[in-house]
Amino acid sequence: MRARTWTVATSYCEPADDDIPELPIWAVTRPTNGGLAFAGSDGEEPFIRAERPMQVRR
Repeated sequence: MRARTWTVATSYCEPADDDIPELPIWAVTRPTNGGLAFAGSDGEEPFIRAERPMQVRR
């Protein structure tokens, strides 16, 4: 839900003008064994991982 809020806010104004928090910056890595991992910044332990991410069609 927050992604939609950021998208709408950036389309019409600055998000900070409406007290919408900044979009977090995540470090995205691809481990050697495959998959995908997101961490808060480089060098931090990933907070979410996917061993076999799938492409989806929206």
